[in-house]
This record gives sequence, C-alpha cells and structure tokens, in this order.
Amino acid sequence: MADGVPAAGDGTRPDERTGEPADPYRWLEEESSRTRAWLTAQQGLLEAHRERTDDRGWQALLRRIETAAAGRLLSPPVEAGGMLFRQRLSASGSELLTATDPHGRDRTLLDTGDHPSPTRTAGWHPDPHGRALLVQLHHDGHENGGLHLIPTDGGAPAAYLPDASPHPAVAYAGDLLLYSAGTRTEHTLRARPLRDDPARSAARHPDRTVELPVPGPVRITLRCGPGGHLLLRTRTPKAPSAQWWCTLWDGHGTPDWQPLPLDDLRITAFALGTDRLYLATGPEVSALALPDVARGPITAPAPLPRIADAGPAPGEIKALRVLRPGPTPCLAVLRQHGTTRRLSLTGPHRTDVMRAEDGRPTEPRTEAGGRGTTVLTWHARLRIGPSSYGGDGRPGDALWILADDPRDGCWSHRLTPGAPPVTPPAGHSPLRTSTAVSSDGTSLPVTVCDPPSTAGTGPAPVLVTVYGGFGVPLEPSWDPVLAAWLTAGGRVAWVHARGGGEFGPEWAAAGRGAGKSRTVDDLCAAARALVDQGEAAPGQLAGLAASNGGLVLAAAALRAPRLFSAVACAAPLTDMARYTSGGGLGRLWHDEYGDPADPAALAALLAYSPCHHVRQGESYPATLLITGGNDARVPPWHAWKLCAALQEANSGRQPVLLDHRPGTGHHGRTGAAATALSARVLALLATRTGLAAPTRPKPPSPVTDVNAPSPLRALRQPTAPAPS
Repeated sequence: MADGVPAAGDGTRPDERTGEPADPYRWLEEESSRTRAWLTAQQGLLEAHRERTDDRGWQALLRRIETAAAGRLLSPPVEAGGMLFRQRLSASGSELLTATDPHGRDRTLLDTGDHPSPTRTAGWHPDPHGRALLVQLHHDGHENGGLHLIPTDGGAPAAYLPDASPHPAVAYAGDLLLYSAGTRTEHTLRARPLRDDPARSAARHPDRTVELPVPGPVRITLRCGPGGHLLLRTRTPKAPSAQWWCTLWDGHGTPDWQPLPLDDLRITAFALGTDRLYLATGPEVSALALPDVARGPITAPAPLPRIADAGPAPGEIKALRVLRPGPTPCLAVLRQHGTTRRLSLTGPHRTDVMRAEDGRPTEPRTEAGGRGTTVLTWHARLRIGPSSYGGDGRPGDALWILADDPRDGCWSHRLTPGAPPVTPPAGHSPLRTSTAVSSDGTSLPVTVCDPPSTAGTGPAPVLVTVYGGFGVPLEPSWDPVLAAWLTAGGRVAWVHARGGGEFGPEWAAAGRGAGKSRTVDDLCAAARALVDQGEAAPGQLAGLAASNGGLVLAAAALRAPRLFSAVACAAPLTDMARYTSGGGLGRLWHDEYGDPADPAALAALLAYSPCHHVRQGESYPATLLITGGNDARVPPWHAWKLCAALQEANSGRQPVLLDHRPGTGHHGRTGAAATALSARVLALLATRTGLAAPTRPKPPSPVTDVNAPSPLRALRQPTAPAPS
C-alpha cells in the first residue's frame, strides 16, 4: 500500500442472487467527507511524486511545440457568404473563430480566452449567407447546452439561445434557423428567423416549436439542402432503428413530414443535393429522388455505379459532400479501409473548364457516371469540411480538407472539381504499418511513426495508444504529447484493435459486448509484437489512452502486468459491473458493452472489468489515472476505485497516482492546466522507458501548403460517443 493513503478496502459483499461481485470501494462513489479526505491524500501523493520527476524539462519542450502551433487550424475552414471562416489556435492557447472577407480583412468573432473559466468550442456553424456564426461553448468541462448567435459584421451583440441542447442538431433553411432544444437525449425542434439583424430578430420574432412527425422522447439529426429540402432523422426508444423524413417547408404552418424508405439501411454518411439525397451504405453510394417525396409513393434509393478507381477493397465511406449541386453534381467521397483513407471526386457530372487553386485552367472533359479520380490517399487523420456557399448564399463548388501529420503537424488544402490530385507537403511523416496476431489468430494492423532521428534503425521507447470501441476508427493524429515523445527520440504506435471502425461493421462488432475481451487481447498481442519485431526493447513500452481506450489499456495492464512499464489512462471505465450506475452515459451504452442486469452479459463484463482483476501482491506498472469532476460521460469514481484497489494490492515499487481536477470534463483540460498535465504524463511514461526530454529540442518544422497557413492542434484521443 502507498504511504499516506487511507485504507479503502471495505464495502459491499458479493450478491449471490444477481451474481454481482464484492465492491469494497463502493463508498468512493459517494460525495462524503471520507471521499474528500481520500482525494486530498491522492493530491498529496501526486505532488510528492512530481518533486522527484523531470516535469520541468517536458514542460519546456511542450511550450516550444505549442508556440510553434500558434495560429494553426483546429478544424477544416468553411466558406459561406463569400467569407472564409476558420477555427485557429491563438498564441495563448485559446481557440479563435475568425471570418475573412473577400478583401482579405480578418475579424475575430470569438476568443475562448475572453471567458473567465476554461472554455472550449463544441461546434460552430456559419449561415450560408455569412451573416452569422452559430457557436456552442462548453465551460469548466461541462457539456452544457445553449448557442451563441454572433453577427459577422460586428454591428450588434451576439444573441444567446439558452434552450439549445448539448451538441445540437442545426440547419439553416432560407431565413430560418432550426435547432434542437432540450437535453442530450430528449429533443424538440425550434425555429427562429434570421433577418437583416440576426441578433436583434429574437425580440421581434420569438422562437417557436416545430412539430415533429413522432412523439417524444426523441433525438433528432437535421440537414437542409440547396433545393430547400429539410431532412430529419429521428430516434426514439421504442423504434428498432432510426427513421428518416423529408419536407419542403417555408416556415409557415406545420411541416408535411414524409417518411423515407431508409429504416433498414446501415447509412454511414449522407449529403443533400438540389433534388437528390445521396446515401453511403458501406462502400456504395445510392441516390434518392427528392421530388418523388411530394408526389406520393417513394421508391428505394438507386445505387450509383462504383467509382472506377475505388479498387477491389474500396473501404467504408466515412464522409460525403455534394459540390456544385444541380442536375450535374460532383460528389466528394472519403473512404477508409484499414489504415488508409482515400478521398475521391466522382460524377455523374459534366466537367467544363474548372480551375485548380493556383489559377491554371484544366482541359475541358466529360466524365461518365461512376468514373472518379482519387485526389488524395492518406494514412493519418483526414477531415473534410462542408461544401462552400458563395457571396449570394448559393452553393459553391469547393471544400477544404485538413490532414494530420503526427510528427510535423497538419496541413490544409482547398479542393474543387477538376483540380489536380493533392500533393502532400514534402517531408511528411513516413508512417509504417506492422501486423500483430491476436490470441485467436486474428491479424490486426499497428501504425508506427518513427522519431526524426532514428527512422526505424533500432529499438526505441514506444508510446502505445488504442481505442477499440463504438465503431470509431483510431486515426493517427497530431497531439503535443505525441509530438514531444517523437521529438525526444521515441516512437508512437496506434493499435487498430477490434471494436473500432477501421474495417467496417464486422470489425466493430467483433469487439462489442462479450467481444470486448478480444479487444484487450488485441492490445496485449500488439504490444508483444512491437517488442518481438524490434520496435522497442523489453521495458520500453508505455501506454496512453482515454475513455473506452483507457478501459482497454487498464484491462490489458491488469491482464499482463509486465507488458507495459507505465500506463496513463484518462477518463476510463473500470467497474463494468456498475458502468450503468451512478451518473454518466452508461445507460446508453448497452449495445457496446452489454447490460449488467443480464447474468450472461455480466459474466462477459467481469471477464475484463479492470476493478475485478486486481490481484493482491502483484507488481503493477507505474500508473497514472486522470479524471475530471465535471465529466458527464464517465463518472470519475471509476478511476478512483481502480486507483484505490491498485494502491492496496501493489507489491512493487512503481507509483499508482491519481490526477483529479474538479473543474474539467471528459475532453480534458485547456491552457496551462493541459500543458502541466501533459508534462506530468510524459515524465511518468518516459522515466520508466528510458526516454529523456531533450535539453535543446528543435521544435517540429512548420508544414505549409500553397492554400493555407500550416495548421497544428492538440487533438484529443477519441472519446466514447453518446449515441446521437
């Protein structure tokens, strides 16, 4: 047991009737003086440990990296109303939302640093005419609702819509703003006019509720297309799948919602054209004629010809955009297969003279339906922004992409139909893919990034990360912690375990429910393979993961305690017998983990539940558990219970530490608090694997592109999403 830590081992006994195991740390779930005393003792242990580590050296390196990141993009730019909207990182670490007019004049619309409490941007949406910017802000780690409607001309104060739901559905329909109001899981649809003055229109034209086609409780997704069609997706507790609806509505009366025959389709992406709804169902694209909606019976979507250059394994479509909508649109299609992302432009469309961004015209040509051109193949995170809108508010023919480079930052590019394939900046990170074989014989890929100094010439400390859940692919991305590790001479490895979305629905399903234990096996197998293949020497593996990934990493460290020398888990689930209890969003995650009230599901949960695999007298790796007091997804007591159990059971000399901060949430910390935590994580992991912070580090070279400044950002690990 760690010195100075209050004894924690009492609580509930096993329940023979339900099969629920003993829970000696149940009291940590309660807000009590005993819990507060325990947290105070944990803070003392953390501070005492910091006195003995090289936090300062890592902080100096992180500051250099973050200084180089100032002014870089955090998300793809958006063109609306003839203006360019960008979300960027300021020199002080705050987020900036700016608008640039056609004359190149910049206006800062929002600076999160102006708020008195830690604030992050949860989402932003300019209206097609560029008159206003709609922003949701989260404060102190809360995933709160509310929307700020900011006029772009600066002539009026921003309006605040307090009833907007957290992570709201938003659509601009002509002069109407539509948004979801209510809670995260129970929505109503609200409408308000956007007139000459979007902010003052609230007083003249109060919001009103729009009738939905199904009774509540309901969760909605909303889109409006260039032809005025309003697309609605509803999810209710009693419906077996999402339902889809469409209407043409001018804002008067009640919308005539017409059902669409899409309930049984597994739709991975969709986009609205002038008179077509384009749907991605795995690797295929289909189209539904929207004029048929108003005429009566609606036929099923018609598949479009497969893109000619998609290859034998085209991969699942992750995003879909319509460029230059009308009778001959162009589709931008982003696919992923394994660790490869491919962005293509395809018809059916006629291609007249279109121009690349450097102004050189391409030769006129015509492309038949189904043909396409791959404009970029990339092996790290790749995001595409929404389609552009011109100065008159009409749809344009451009979009922006943002590509992560784990070692050197990110780069952006403006893409139009007919432009030549995108050329990534010279010197980008040469990512490699190795293969590991899990305990049941399943092969899984591992993406490896080498430090600039070694380029695969021998073993080096390896920082391993994983996610493996909710069908979300783990994408190599830029992050200051990973950049610091690489700058210091370490490697980074991304384990593409089952449960993620790298290989489509079957891969995701294999790591769901009872299969989650396979995900843990996948991580253990990948870690062993990294040593066997010479990427790291024995003792040179460290693990870092968050949310569902933190659960998988914690379970692997307990299943194979000598595999990692150190691990850091942020916001992990750890007590899977009670993950639906005591707050958070666990009640929405039965499909991912199983229902603990079902004896068979409980047995599967207990097969990997970290809290239930702590063994008395075992020697465990150095462990840092990170929590936030305002985490609305995973209650912090999950990590607290595991921390208490490890501290009482651990027979080794490696520390087990808790870093808890009350005013933060699931997405982590901001500003100086984020830098301090990153330095603490790096110091713990590096000390145990033999990596040292360089005394005179050279910060990563800026990555540039002819179309935009080089964007860098601190990208978080994926988090377990609430079903939306």
